[in-house]
Formats: sequence, C-alpha cells, structure tokens
Amino acid sequence: MKKLLFLFSLISLFFLSSSSPAFSHKLSLRKQASVLVSLKQQIEESSSSTPLALGGWNVSNYLSLCSWTGVQCDGSNRSIISLDISNSNISGSLSPVISQLQSLVYLSVSGNSFSGEFPQQIHKLKRLQFLNISKNMFSGEMKWDFSQMKELVSLDAYDNNFNGSLPLGVTELPKLTHLNLGGNYFSGQIPKAYASMEQLQYLSLAGNDLSGFIPAELGNLTNLQYLFLGYYNEFDGGIPPTFGKLVNLIHLDLANCSLDGPIPSQLGNLKQLDTLFLQTNEISGGIPPEIGNLSNLKSLDLSNNMLTGDIPLELSGLRHLLLLNLFVNRLHGEIPQFLAELPELQVLKLWHNNLTGSIPSKLGQNGRLVELDLSTNNLTGLVRESLCFGRRLQILILFSNSLFGPLPEDLSKCDTLSRVRMGHNYLTGPIPNGLLYLPELSLLELHNNYLSGPIPKDTAKIPKKLGQLNLSNNNLSGSLPASIGNFSCLQLLLLGSNRFSGNIPFQFGRLKTVLKLDMSRNNLSGTIPYELGDCFLLTYLDLSQNQLSGPIPVQIAQIHILNYLNVSWNHLNQSLPREIGSIKSLTSADFSHNNLSGPIPQFGQYSFFNSTSFAGNPQLCGSYLKNSCDYSSSSSSVSPLEFRHQSGTKSPQVPAKYKFLFALGLLVCSVIFAALAIIKTRKGRRNSHCWKLTAFQKLEFGSKDVLECIKENNVIGRGGAGIVYRGMMPNGEQVAVKKLLGISKGSSHDNGLSAEIQTLEWKLR
Repeated sequence: MKKLLFLFSLISLFFLSSSSPAFSHKLSLRKQASVLVSLKQQIEESSSSTPLALGGWNVSNYLSLCSWTGVQCDGSNRSIISLDISNSNISGSLSPVISQLQSLVYLSVSGNSFSGEFPQQIHKLKRLQFLNISKNMFSGEMKWDFSQMKELVSLDAYDNNFNGSLPLGVTELPKLTHLNLGGNYFSGQIPKAYASMEQLQYLSLAGNDLSGFIPAELGNLTNLQYLFLGYYNEFDGGIPPTFGKLVNLIHLDLANCSLDGPIPSQLGNLKQLDTLFLQTNEISGGIPPEIGNLSNLKSLDLSNNMLTGDIPLELSGLRHLLLLNLFVNRLHGEIPQFLAELPELQVLKLWHNNLTGSIPSKLGQNGRLVELDLSTNNLTGLVRESLCFGRRLQILILFSNSLFGPLPEDLSKCDTLSRVRMGHNYLTGPIPNGLLYLPELSLLELHNNYLSGPIPKDTAKIPKKLGQLNLSNNNLSGSLPASIGNFSCLQLLLLGSNRFSGNIPFQFGRLKTVLKLDMSRNNLSGTIPYELGDCFLLTYLDLSQNQLSGPIPVQIAQIHILNYLNVSWNHLNQSLPREIGSIKSLTSADFSHNNLSGPIPQFGQYSFFNSTSFAGNPQLCGSYLKNSCDYSSSSSSVSPLEFRHQSGTKSPQVPAKYKFLFALGLLVCSVIFAALAIIKTRKGRRNSHCWKLTAFQKLEFGSKDVLECIKENNVIGRGGAGIVYRGMMPNGEQVAVKKLLGISKGSSHDNGLSAEIQTLEWKLR
C-alpha cells in the first residue's frame, strides 16, 4: 500500500511540474529552436555550406534562443516575434518550416542568394506585419493566399526572379501601405484593381516587363508618397493626367518606360514633390510652366526626350532645386539667367540641345555648383570665372560649342576638379598654371582650340589621378615638360597638331600605364628615346610628321601589345629593326617618308604590311618596292656589312641591330665600302698621321670628301675594327665610312679588318 501511495505521488508531481509555467516556457522555446535548426539544415542541404551567421543555432542551446543571431523575442522571452537574417551570405532554398513560427511579426531574409520558390505557406503567419524578401533569386509566380495575411503592412519583394502576372491577391491586404514588386520579371498590364489599395503610401512596379497603358485609376491612390513605374517596362501612351491628383507624392519616377506625349500640366499640382524623374522616354512638347509651382522640388530630370521650346522662366520658382537635367532634347533659346541664381543648385546638365547665347554670368556664384555640362550646344562668349567660386566644382564639360577667350585662371585653384572637357571651341591664350597638376584631376580635354604658349611646368606637384590628357590641335609651343613623365596614372597622352619643339623627353618612358601616345604633327627633333620601349602597355604610338632623326629604337619591340605604330614623315635613318616584326599585335605600321635604308625584313609582322608603309624611303629595298634587293650582283644595293651577315659570316664588329645599307648610284647600284686607315708610317714624324684612301673601284670623290664625314654626329655604328660613319659625297651619293683603330705594324691581329676586305674583294669581282 505504501508503494502504491509513493508511485501515485511521483505521477502527481510529474503532472504538476509539466503543467507549470516554467515547464511550458521551456517546451515552447525548444519547439521554436527546433524550427530554426530545421531551417538551417534545409539551407545546409541545398547549399552545401553552413552560413556563419547561423553557426550558433543549436537545439542544445535552446534556453538562450532569444539571443541567437537574428532572433528577437517578445517581452516575456517566450515567442520569436522577429527573425532578421538579411545580408548573411546565405544561399540555397528557404524551407516551408518557417511558417511554423506562428508568432512572427517581422521577417527579413533580404540581401542573400536564396533561390527556388518562396514558401507559399507563408500565409500561415497570420500575425506577420513586415515581410522583406528583396535582393534574392526567388522565382516562380507569387500565388500566395494573401487573404489570410490581414495584418501585413509592408511587402518588399524587390530584385528577385518572380514572373507571371502581378499578384492580384495583394489587393486583399487592408493594412498594406508599402508594396515593392520592382526588379522582377512580372509581365502583362498593371491591374486596375491596384487602384483600390487607397491606403498605399509606397508603390514600386519598376524594372519589370510590364506593358499596356498605365491605368488612369492609379490617380485615386491619393495617399501615395512614392511611386516608381519606370525602367524596362514598356508602356503605351503617356503620363495619365490623373496623376495630378496624387497630391501627397514626394517622389515620382517614370523614367525609361517608353512614355510618349506631353508632360501633363496637372503635375504642377504636386506641391509636396521633391523628385520628378521622367528621363529616357519619348516625351514631346514643351516643359509646362506649371512645373515651376513645385516649390519643394529638389531633383528634376527630363533628359533624353524630345522636348522643344525654351526653358520656362517659371522654373525660377524652384528655389530648392539641387539637380536639373534637361540634356538630349531639342530645347532652344538662351540659358536663363535665373538658373545661376538658384541658391542651392549643385548639378546642371543641359548638353545636346540647341541652346544659344552665353553662359550665365553669375553661374557658380551660389558656391554650391558641383557638376556643369553645357556641351554640344551653340553657346558663345566666355568661360565664366565664377564656376568654381565655392571650391566644390568636380565636373566641368563645355565641349563642342563656340566659346572663345582665355581659360579662367581661377580653374587652376579649383582643387576639387576631376573632369574637365572643353575641346572643340575657340578658346585662346595659355593653359593656366597649375591646371594640369590639380590633385583630383583625372581627365583634361582642351583639344581643337587655339590655345598657345607652353605646357605649364610644375615640378613641385605630381598629379596622382590624371589618366587622360588631350591637348591636340592647338597652337601650343615650346618644349615638352619632362615632368609629364611623373604622371603615373596617365593612359592617354594626345599632343598632336601643335608647335612643340625640342626633344621628346626620355622621362616619357616612365609612363608605365600609358595606352595611347600621340605626338604627331609637331616640330619635335632629336632621336626617338629608346626609353619609350619601357611603356609596356602602349597600344598606339604616333610620332609622325616631326623632325625626328636617328634610328628607330630596337627597344620598341619590347612593347608586346603595340597595335599601331606611325613614324612617317620624319628624318629617321639606318635600317628597319628586324625585331619589330616580332610584335604579333602590330596590325598597322607606317615607316614612310624617312631616310631609312637597307632591305625590308621578311620576318613576322613585316610580311603583312603593304608598300605604302615603306614609301618615300629611296634606299629601302624589298619585295614591296620597285627597288628590289639583289644579293648576288655587283650592282646590289646591299652593303658589305649586311652581305656578310646574310652570307652566314659572323661579324663581331657590328651587331645585327646596327647594320646599315647605302646605295651608290643609279648606274652601278652598289654600296662602296670606303676604308680609312690610320697608320704611323710617315718617316721622321712619330706623332704625325696621314690618311690613305683605299678604293676598290673607280670613285668620283677624293680623300677630302671622305674626311668631311668623320664627325661625331654622323656615327652609325661601332665595332672591333673601328667606328662607322654616315656620309654624303658632293654628287649626292651616300657612303659608309669606317675609321680603323690603330694597328701596330706587323700585328697578326687586325680586329677582323682582313676578313672585311676579303669579303669586299670577293663581292666586287
């Protein structure tokens, strides 16, 4: 009997404890923890990884459920009311088990990579008020049972892969104020029934594949504050005039959705509007003066349409305007002075219209101007000094107008400038000191003007961001500053069609990032710096139409991605470097109209160039030209040095890259090797020297003519036996002259001289 009483007591105690609040609390926490762990397991199974954010989700730790990542419980810590695992780098699928968290009020899984269909069982979360599933890859149609989600206030499904028609069920959500279905693949028309959601304050259907007419009935959504319908949608017709009834609108975005027709004047009723985006449509007609009634407007973008007429004076009422974009339209007339007087204007873009007159004299004086683009109009007059008055101007674009006069000196003090484009005008005078060296400047275009004077030098400042510099087609003169070689980020350097003189600074070889280098059509002289071969990223090099002389540096062949090379119309001499043929990317080259000589290498890319690439070099020979190379005849145009190389005789005196060929007459068509020997044979005068001319055939010049060639600036090669000079005889014939090193009488070592003479004698038999 006692045993039975003891057992009954234990059973009673068990039932009493299991029905206690504490036990019930633990049981509830364990159940909810099991749901989250199941959710995590589904993610692991479908993505083969465990997100770090969910690492602490473990049933054994269920008592601390309310402190798990992303979890928020009610005041008594009994039930999960919020689950936020947004931006947690989670992929895979979302399990329907989430619908078992019956007490959820807030659920966000946004900013992850969830895929597949979103669980339709979501309607079981009857208390849910906020649902954010944006920025994932959920797909399928949104056929949820919205009728059971009466508490839902906000639904954000932006940027997913949902398709089919827009869900009609959302119209059954009586408390819904925020609906974002943008950035998906919904198709068909906007249901007129959407106009019944009069409680909506935010509606975005932008970035879908919607079509048809925008329902005029949407004008009944008078509580709307934000309306987005543009981008990728292609609507028929224009903007419904009924939108003028949306008097609480703050933001209206109908950009890029194929709208046509005029801008309804009724939009002037939207007094709360601070943003109006209608850009990139086919809107025509004039800008309604009623737009000037939008006194709270901060951003107005009507660009890329077919608007005509003047800029209405009524827009002067937009005293809070920060941004005005009217570019790519058909507007005409002058730029109104009132635009310069808008106190808060920061961005003004009016490019590609038919605007005339001058730039408003006070533009920039408000001290807030950041971006100005008035390019591709018919503007005249001066570039105003006030543009960077507030030292905030970052972008200044005025190209393709008829502006004249000097560049404002004040621009050289505008440290915020990053992009300056003023090409294709009639600007004159010098480039302001310091303009090229502004710390934030990344692009400077002043081409096709009448600027004069030198490029300013500033060795104290080194631009760290300048990537493109275009000064071509001006009247700039003087020498090129070596400091340009310090522009470490320069990718485009265009200096063509000016009056620059002097040498090309060897420091240009430091431009390690330069892609295009054009110094053509100037008066540059001296040699091509071999350091340019260090510009390994160069794809375009144009040095044509200058006064450059000397050889083409063989180091150019180091630029393995060079695509275009033009050195035509200079005074370059010596032979074409064979190594250039190894530049496999070189598809266009022009060596024409120089003093180059010798055979055109039959190697690599040389075999793809046509005859025009070599025209105007009388001493060049090869299969491209009428002057073919004859290696066996005594009338050959090949020099003895080149002949020895081609016949297989090794020549330590002259490396392959310094071989030079010279023609000696139309009748004999041969190159004369003239050797001058310095001998110490004059009797009784130990320190005196005499010159001996050794002729291997009848010549029309004497020793005096040869001696005139022995000058340092005529050196074309150095070898073991002596120095080779270039020379021209009185009859116009060009010769190679070798000045031999002193050889002791009876010496058995003559540094290869005997081999050269033997080769020459054999050649001239």
